Amino acid sequence: MDIQRIAQIKTAARVPLTLHGGSGTDDDDLRKAIAAGINIIHVNTELRVAWRDGLEEGLAKQPDEVVPYKILPFAVESVKKVARSRLKLFNADR
Repeated sequence: MDIQRIAQIKTAARVPLTLHGGSGTDDDDLRKAIAAGINIIHVNTELRVAWRDGLEEGLAKQPDEVVPYKILPFAVESVKKVARSRLKLFNADR
């Protein structure tokens, strides 16, 4: 990630900047990008993977369950954990 280039673009554009494809990016690189001027970070793939992992966990723990509302809480909780960790990282200076 070219942090210096992000800072140059931010200075020149003077508008909010979005980092698309933030999923899988190292936390330290995200901190640096935020410090350089990134305002919005997309982590949709990371949330989708968490949902899938949580769903698989629910199915593994309750293999005979067929009622969605009994399985889906595993997926929801998995997504919440990722969202909380990302929000904590993105708002660390606030």
